[in-house]
Amino acid sequence: MPWNEKDLKKDLLNGLRPIYVLYGEESYICTQYTVRLATTAVPDDFGGFNLQTFDADSASLEQMMEAAEALPLMAERKCVVIRDLDVAAGDTLERLMPLIEDPSPTTVLVFSYQHFQPQRSSKWTAFFKAVEKVGAVVQFMKRTATEMSAILCAGAARRGCVLSAQNAALLVQQCGDDLVLLGNELDKLAALADGGEITAPLIEAVATRNLEAKIFDLSKAILQHRGDKAYEILHTLLQQKEKPVVILATLTNAYVDMYRAKSAQPHGGADAVTRAFPTSYKNKEFRMRYAARDAASLSMSQIYRALEILAEADTALKSTRRPESVVLEQTLAQLL
Repeated sequence: MPWNEKDLKKDLLNGLRPIYVLYGEESYICTQYTVRLATTAVPDDFGGFNLQTFDADSASLEQMMEAAEALPLMAERKCVVIRDLDVAAGDTLERLMPLIEDPSPTTVLVFSYQHFQPQRSSKWTAFFKAVEKVGAVVQFMKRTATEMSAILCAGAARRGCVLSAQNAALLVQQCGDDLVLLGNELDKLAALADGGEITAPLIEAVATRNLEAKIFDLSKAILQHRGDKAYEILHTLLQQKEKPVVILATLTNAYVDMYRAKSAQPHGGADAVTRAFPTSYKNKEFRMRYAARDAASLSMSQIYRALEILAEADTALKSTRRPESVVLEQTLAQLL
């Protein structure tokens, strides 16, 4: 069974194992712990000779294995990091097995998956089982909304700024839950805050809005009957090369949220929906809160009709020769 982050933290304090495999949904955290393992294994590297990093797409398996088996230079151990190696490709696993089953006592070998994720297959299962006998397999799961807020608040403090939990949630809502992107946005906001508070108006004015946030703005403009604003947002999305089918799908999701919120009103409202669809709304509970608010101004028959219009638009995008931009413009006209 894979370890989690807490298990790995204990290992970093109590002594390292010869082999680690790091993977999961949080590639940013995976990268951080790859660095921590390397610096823990070789804290005073002599000229950088005892830390070697290989990318699967630019180094051969022979080079990786030779490095893992070589002795450290003027030190007790070395660390070899191998990034994004597909062990299920060809005879890779068969060639790796002797090294995994009998690892070098002077090397900490780290398989780090930052851009490529392990697949479900017999070879990957065999790889994990072999590593677990001598080392550890660590999976980094997606952070909860509370955990992400805590990370952002702590990150703001390290940058000399103040960020409240409420505004941290707003930042996730506007930018998405990719920690790499959020880190970049936090750098920008902290520079502008200049030692003060990162406020909601600053986030709304400066932070990059992801597609979901932009579509939320679009649906809000439609519900407020602001055709000028709705078309402005649509044309901006098209100019930014967002795919029309993706724009339509995301807009449809906004109306599906409203349908669910309206249906759940007699049964607990927005909270009932997030409990019924935990995967869909994980770390995005705000979507349902806003959907419940927006649905209050619509009847169920109006929501039905909107979903029919969106379904017809989906068929039109996939089956007619009309320009995709025209299909979306006509769809907005009908929704308005």
